[in-house]
Amino acid sequence: MRTLIFTATYNEADNIKSLVFDCLAALPEAEMLVVDDNSPDGTSAILEELASQLDGRLKFICRPRKLGLGSAHKLAMKYALREGYDALITMDADYSHHPKYLRSLVAELQKADFVIGSRYAPSGHCDYGFTRQLVSRSANTLARALLGILLRETTTSFRGFKRSLLLQMPIDQIQAEGYAFFFESILHATRHAQKALEIPIHFEDRRAGTSKISKKEIIRAVSHLLRLFCSRLVGTLAANASQSVGQAEDPCDLCGYSLSTEIYPARNLGHEADTYRCTTAQHGSHGRIVRCLVCGLVATNPRLPEEKLNLLYSQVSDDEYIKNIPSRERTFRYNFDKIRHLLTANGTLLDVGSYYGVFLNEARNQGFVVSGVEPSRSACEFARSRYGVDVLCGTLRDRAARAECDIVTSWDVLEHCYSPSEEVERVARSLKTGGKFAFCTLNWRNWYARLLGEKWPWLIDMHLFYFDDDVIKDLLGKHGMKLTHKSTYCHIITGEYFLEKLRRLRVPMADILVGCLKCLPLHRVMLPFRFGDIRMYVAERV
Repeated sequence: MRTLIFTATYNEADNIKSLVFDCLAALPEAEMLVVDDNSPDGTSAILEELASQLDGRLKFICRPRKLGLGSAHKLAMKYALREGYDALITMDADYSHHPKYLRSLVAELQKADFVIGSRYAPSGHCDYGFTRQLVSRSANTLARALLGILLRETTTSFRGFKRSLLLQMPIDQIQAEGYAFFFESILHATRHAQKALEIPIHFEDRRAGTSKISKKEIIRAVSHLLRLFCSRLVGTLAANASQSVGQAEDPCDLCGYSLSTEIYPARNLGHEADTYRCTTAQHGSHGRIVRCLVCGLVATNPRLPEEKLNLLYSQVSDDEYIKNIPSRERTFRYNFDKIRHLLTANGTLLDVGSYYGVFLNEARNQGFVVSGVEPSRSACEFARSRYGVDVLCGTLRDRAARAECDIVTSWDVLEHCYSPSEEVERVARSLKTGGKFAFCTLNWRNWYARLLGEKWPWLIDMHLFYFDDDVIKDLLGKHGMKLTHKSTYCHIITGEYFLEKLRRLRVPMADILVGCLKCLPLHRVMLPFRFGDIRMYVAERV
């Protein structure tokens, strides 16, 4: 049985070297995967050295920051499936799960498709003191009662999964990212396992370091447990596996790994130039949305080929945008004024994705020498004829080497790029040292986006990437830029455009509201919208 041993680490420098050697000695035929969340104590450096010494038996992934224990375990499940392992064993890295039990776990996996090392099974033992053991036993009792789990142990990560079970489990639908992952994953494991066993273990207190579970995390876990109980009562728990082993998937644009979890399945209604204009009405049509388990970037995966995207954008024509130019002017003026003090007094400014030239005109009015790039042929022609600005028809890749700029701007563009990483690299090359990059883009971790879920209006075909502050910081840092400012971006739209958007989003009573107010001069009413799901950033090339 080809077996993968997995553990996640954060500040385990005192334990990890001996643990790796003990695990591989206990199962000489096994391989090991360790995911480290960029431990500040040097754990990742130790793992990197070990990986180079162990001739391929140790696989090591260093993530850029703490992304949650649950996502690390999902990563291991996905990795085991992708690489064709017959069994996956997961464990803690602090010796509370001793490697001496690994052979027993593998032996029991010959009889069952799920095995858990249990401190509460007959003959099991736990080194916790009275208070910690009381909390642990209470959590296990509560989980068993609420979720209908028959096993005595539900909260430990010392588990063995057969490949056949991982294929049946709805891994993508497991939402918990922290300690609650163990409640949720064992619920699905026991529901799909033909046979589940537990073996007694001596659960030792950690040898070194400190526990990573905070009181806040415990409260969050209990809250998630109650949500699972409610889902179980009303019958809305995920029933079937969604992962597709071997499915074609683009590597992550930021970190290069192909290890992701699906957030929403594809719901495409078709790709044509009209759906790629700024004011598209085709909400609800989007590709398969996934989150990278290594760096956290959310993206459409797979994406359309870059040549196809460029062709669609070159054909875009947007009469509705032209109709609403006064509100666009106010939007750019308002947001640019908020960050103007962070930029140079004047100088050269390059606008990427200039569209109809509205921002270029505003920047020129504020004293900048402006130029732009824009793929839409009709938008370029409009910008040149109406504003007389220098706009190259194409993308930043098509811009020939010129003098470096003082400022590069990009408004609502990065999420459309085939490769944001390559685009930011080109931006960096276009800037002088100390030059500024000002831009806005989508923020999927915002409360509004999470509240609406798949009904979030920015989930559309032309949006290929969805960011958050941490991912943006990583993306900029990768290409030699330092994030210096972040704030909420404000869109200003007319009352008429707002009502039309409500109608297109199929908001209840929207048609009646439009009919009742159509006689009013709503095109003169300006409404600001800043829910936080669009963020504005300023970065400096260092």
